[in-house]
Amino acid sequence: MRRLSPILLLLAAGCATEPGPVSAAGPLPRSDRALPPPALSEGPGGIRCADHADALPALIGQPEAEVRAALSGLRGIRTIRLLAPNQPATRDYREDRVGGVVRNGVVESLACG
Repeated sequence: MRRLSPILLLLAAGCATEPGPVSAAGPLPRSDRALPPPALSEGPGGIRCADHADALPALIGQPEAEVRAALSGLRGIRTIRLLAPNQPATRDYREDRVGGVVRNGVVESLACG
């Protein structure tokens, strides 16, 4: 047991961490740590998907290929994500993305983000 004690002591010491540097004003509140997302998702001239939101309902019920062609021609839309019903997807919001649901080759819904 005496031979095991120094080894356990060294292992326990290896798990210890030093505190990080603290600014003169103290640690930042949690809400101040997050940075806003970079403004890379706007199209030319500041156009975003939301600027075309009025045109999206007219595309619902159309074949997927036609909807993709129509959306790819709109300025400010860089990504088109059409998924099957209940298909998993990330929930991050992007101003340059149109997402929707496709069932049997027909678009059922569309939304920006």
